[in-house]
Amino acid sequence: MASVRETYDSTLLGILSNEGEITNFLDVVIGFLYRRTDFFRIMKSKDDKLGFPPGTAAKLLLKEFQKYEALAQKDEMEREKKKADTSLAKTAPTQPPVTRETTTTSKTNIPATVSTPKATAPHATDTTVPSTVGAGDVKTLPSQKKDEDTGTVTSKEQQAFQDNPMSYNGAVREKYVWSQSITDADIRIFVPPYIKKGKQVEVTIEKRHLRVCYRDDKNVSQTVVDGNLTWDVNKEECMWSLVPAEHVHVSLEKREERWWESALEDEPKINVRNIDCSRPMTDLDDEAQAKIGEMMFNEQQKRQGLPQSHEQKQHEMLRKAWDAKGSPFKGQPFDPSVLNINSEGVISANVNKS
Repeated sequence: MASVRETYDSTLLGILSNEGEITNFLDVVIGFLYRRTDFFRIMKSKDDKLGFPPGTAAKLLLKEFQKYEALAQKDEMEREKKKADTSLAKTAPTQPPVTRETTTTSKTNIPATVSTPKATAPHATDTTVPSTVGAGDVKTLPSQKKDEDTGTVTSKEQQAFQDNPMSYNGAVREKYVWSQSITDADIRIFVPPYIKKGKQVEVTIEKRHLRVCYRDDKNVSQTVVDGNLTWDVNKEECMWSLVPAEHVHVSLEKREERWWESALEDEPKINVRNIDCSRPMTDLDDEAQAKIGEMMFNEQQKRQGLPQSHEQKQHEMLRKAWDAKGSPFKGQPFDPSVLNINSEGVISANVNKS
């Protein structure tokens, strides 16, 4: 799916180059949605065929932003890990290579739509065979055996799913692909190339059931998905759209904030310990966001040898006390080294400096 999106890169790069700035580029894209689609049209009743319920369009934009923000954070973690591995390799003494023969017990085939690069995420489990195992000894690794016995996908398969934006924190199945955040789940059901209009598709979303059908070239209804969802959803907040000749995109709002092990009850389960369970800052309340922002600021200041937020506040208090009425330092150039603030916030003169 990623390669399909990349076919538009040359066109988008042309627009970006012409506009010169990201802000102008975004204005062009969102302006197109305003002028040529019903994206900003508000549905006033259930009988309206165009537009979205109030607030839904904004939710869609935020969801797309969060999806790529999570991917960007994952890329940054991988770059940091690669940088750390490189520095360790430079400092570690060189050793002669050890030849080892390993076998894997995983036999699950991954559909052709999934790309399987060899990059390893920070949470993926690396398993090695001890050097005492000979070439003729074949052993099943405990972590792999556990996955097979419980019917869940292995960490290696999940890594392949994580590398595909369409199955991030989810999985790829024969007839559909799904991804999720802590609050939402997105299922993309594959349809034939001749399905290009919404009227060729029929989607039914219930509290815990999903049914997707389409009309084939002989106008006969074909059911692609008809099964129970793993958990309840808020039916009124769910929606679907058609990407012509590709898939039906069903966006589900979870009733409870939890990670799903599968989209439908009858599919193999993923191991939620192998997915990215971090939450974007935009999901947190204002107080939590402010606290995290302060922590990130302090960490950056500390690395640069600059005063942290609490030290800046203390510095400002000292500056005010310096010129306060009755201060022996009033009128003199400010020198914070001659003042101290104790744990109770009381300001006193530094005897050693005065």
